[in-house]
Amino acid sequence: MSLIRSVRPVCLPGPRCALREWADSDAEALHALANEPQVADRTLDENPPSLTEVRAVLPAWRDAAGGEPRLAYHLAAVAGDRLVGLGTLTVTSAAHRRGEIGYVVHPEHWGQGLGTEVARLLLRLAFEQVGLHRVEASTRPDHTASWRVLEKVGMRREGLSRDHLFVRGSWWDSLRYAVLATDR
Repeated sequence: MSLIRSVRPVCLPGPRCALREWADSDAEALHALANEPQVADRTLDENPPSLTEVRAVLPAWRDAAGGEPRLAYHLAAVAGDRLVGLGTLTVTSAAHRRGEIGYVVHPEHWGQGLGTEVARLLLRLAFEQVGLHRVEASTRPDHTASWRVLEKVGMRREGLSRDHLFVRGSWWDSLRYAVLATDR
């Protein structure tokens, strides 16, 4: 018996945006976000996805969300009807109640606190609904805005993982962050 809970569907409102499950009608907006040059530069994929690939991944994410326990939460961050970003929560160990969050905010909304809001909503989902004990995140050391978001939401820097990821032909270091349910 797992100590974590599966949440579906997810609909988490925040002061200025909400996290919700993806709909097929989100494909074009997600494709545009993933192909924004400033976003693509900070993601791990070799090439931004095509619209066909985005249209294929949305049903795959919905199928994965049906697993028991639910281990992956790929969520749209929306302000009203407009996509402003995305957030992910991955349960990396159900037995140890550990997970990892990630987020992307459209460059039009950088510097407005939406990244912090999305990260807070993800932590609320992780601790209050899914029942995780530890949530981790990583970011590039040169991505100051991202690590500031992690610190604003109460995550603690735990160290630097050198040559942690091999991306587009070069090694990336990662700053590692975590927060415990008992820290909140």
